[in-house]
Amino acid sequence: MADKGNYVREVQCPWPVVNGREEFPFKVGPGAGSGLVLKSETFLELGSPTAGSCAFALFSDQTSAVHDGRVRLIGPDIHESDEKTYPFGQVIMAAGADLTEADYHSLCQSQYVGDQVEGFMVKSTPGHIWGRVSRQAAQKGFNFAFLGGALIALVKAQIPHVTHMEVLFVTSDKADLQPLVEIGGAVAQIAKAIKERHWKERGIDIDECAFGGHCGNCSDKSVCDEVKKHLHSRKHKIEELDYHGTSMVLQPSEKRN
Repeated sequence: MADKGNYVREVQCPWPVVNGREEFPFKVGPGAGSGLVLKSETFLELGSPTAGSCAFALFSDQTSAVHDGRVRLIGPDIHESDEKTYPFGQVIMAAGADLTEADYHSLCQSQYVGDQVEGFMVKSTPGHIWGRVSRQAAQKGFNFAFLGGALIALVKAQIPHVTHMEVLFVTSDKADLQPLVEIGGAVAQIAKAIKERHWKERGIDIDECAFGGHCGNCSDKSVCDEVKKHLHSRKHKIEELDYHGTSMVLQPSEKRN
């Protein structure tokens, strides 16, 4: 079996991760993959509950802090071990002079590529990531340089304010994941505060939302959309009254609603 020790490699993505995705050796983009890789079709499993995983995103308005297009790997690449399961760490570092907290909220969501990479499936829970590489993708040469480049291309396409981005992957062992888990815990608290502010601006208390703001999973999305529309309309009317110098006092019954 190949050594699964703690070794580090660094590559610069050879594909044009800024201007397009047509040069990638695999399909990249919305709907590029099925979003499902069955166990029987799996070449390698990454970050299963027994193997351990960690995932989070960092952002900065200091572009000099991020080496654009760089992918670092600690541990074996896709084809470098006889084992069928690796622990998995994924850290995204993004920068842009005009990045905002709203962009960071989007970054946290877009770090999980879903069905946007051919031959790759990913499931996630807060702070964790569980992926599978299909046998067909492995036969075509799927590796972490490609996955990192795909992530960079997808994030830049979804968040134009991201001008610099690099990715770190860890596949060596749980011990190497532990420092990331500790950092990820602190990052999660910051991300939660940003998310709460982001949704509060939309008129929603995130703590009362059963799906934590993931509207695509919620059967009540249409109700929330209607409530937000009325809140926006009401806010607009209040601003108009204030602009014309008219004060408005809410009645007790209105305050309770």
